[in-house]
Amino acid sequence: MNKETQYKTHIHQVEIKAKSEDGKTLHIKAYACAFGNVDSWGDLIAPTACDDFLKSEDAKRMKLCYQHDSHEVIGVITDKGVDAIGLWFEADIIDTATGLDVQKLIKAGAIDEFSIGYYADKYRYEKMDGYEYEIRVLEAITIVEVSPVTRAANPKAILLDAKSEKEMASSLQTMAPEDFQALKTAVDNEFARRVLASL
Repeated sequence: MNKETQYKTHIHQVEIKAKSEDGKTLHIKAYACAFGNVDSWGDLIAPTACDDFLKSEDAKRMKLCYQHDSHEVIGVITDKGVDAIGLWFEADIIDTATGLDVQKLIKAGAIDEFSIGYYADKYRYEKMDGYEYEIRVLEAITIVEVSPVTRAANPKAILLDAKSEKEMASSLQTMAPEDFQALKTAVDNEFARRVLASL
């Protein structure tokens, strides 16, 4: 049985960082989707909706596209996880023709919203105060792709940060020795965690 791909957009703050010396790769951090609030489609994503997905092999297949066009893959997702707000991700937008255009749009602030293409694996309908219609509560979803988009349905899925490799190097050079050591320890611990997790 074929599943229908559905789309859900989310606005939140985006982080961007330029990654390469030539500035052709842009590293971003953003929220792909938010938990607990009703979006403009009348859906609410439960806080545990992504848990099974993140443990599955499908999590490794999640792609970064532009405007939900599967022919316009613009980069590589490097990390993802959940927190109290929603599902966050980090990605490198690479220097394809479209990727460079998207980098310019993100840097200019013209694009700062994100949307997921997903399968609704499990959901229920629930009557909530303040709504005339029943809200669809998404209890489990599989995310196929995440895209920067023109307009999002959820006002909590936006860019967190975007910086270049030179900017990151400059920040490290001016960092206090104790802060640098704390960062190095955190990076070493995270690297060890990922190595052990892959065994």
